[in-house]
Amino acid sequence: MDRVSFTRIVRELSDNCLYFQEGRDAIRKTGISALVKCTSAIRQFAYDAVPDSLDEYLQIGEKNSRDCLMAFCNGVMELYGEEFLRRPTQTDVKKLNAFHEKNHRFPGSNNDVNILRQSPVLNDLKVRKAPEVPFVANDVTYKWRYYLTDGIYQEWAVLMKSIAQPGSTDVKRIRYKQAHETARKDVERAFGVLKKKWGIIRTPAQSRSLKKITHLMYTCIILHNMIRKFKEKAISPDFYPEEQHREDDPVRSAQDKLQVIREIHDKETHLSLKADPVEHI
Repeated sequence: MDRVSFTRIVRELSDNCLYFQEGRDAIRKTGISALVKCTSAIRQFAYDAVPDSLDEYLQIGEKNSRDCLMAFCNGVMELYGEEFLRRPTQTDVKKLNAFHEKNHRFPGSNNDVNILRQSPVLNDLKVRKAPEVPFVANDVTYKWRYYLTDGIYQEWAVLMKSIAQPGSTDVKRIRYKQAHETARKDVERAFGVLKKKWGIIRTPAQSRSLKKITHLMYTCIILHNMIRKFKEKAISPDFYPEEQHREDDPVRSAQDKLQVIREIHDKETHLSLKADPVEHI
């Protein structure tokens, strides 16, 4: 992270979060500055620094270092989460698809994600929060976007599985399997980038609660997206809060939701979705 970006975060945390505002104790001694607190948090993120190792460098104790880390996570999520953790809007999807088509040959794909019944990804499709992304494969139009998965997932219309054993002479199925697995590697590469940049997620996390692990991961993602935007390398740098789902937006009725669920769980569409991309590619 460059100095300008870091000082901006320090300034905005100091202005908006009480924890990062300098105070005075009973003898009027000035407390730890926002700069020191944020430096402690960033060094723990970037280098997985042990909290008590920052004592001499920053003149800050182990407990304060731990508190700085979680306060930094909470502050970053509160200030920047709406923009840098948001789901893709219609505008974002168009830009991402255009970038994907330019750099990959696999049509309209998304990365492998944990698509379960309780997943907000499918819930957003049901209530019309998520944009519908129709696409064409082998001259057949499909209504729903799809997610690349492996064999453990169910046979749903929005899940596209790989071919476990395409055969040694079936050129089409072999080529499809290669394209499918290449596209699925995107999410692994993305996580690899995060691991390379933020040392805190490279090490075991058994000592932390699930809530703390979640906040650490979200903060890493937010910081990564912020850096991409500040360096003008983001694919979709603009923030369009007006395109997000609002309370007065039209939503699906209960009957419409059931129809969407039936369409998502349709096995025939799933089987067709396995065959048409093979011919398309």
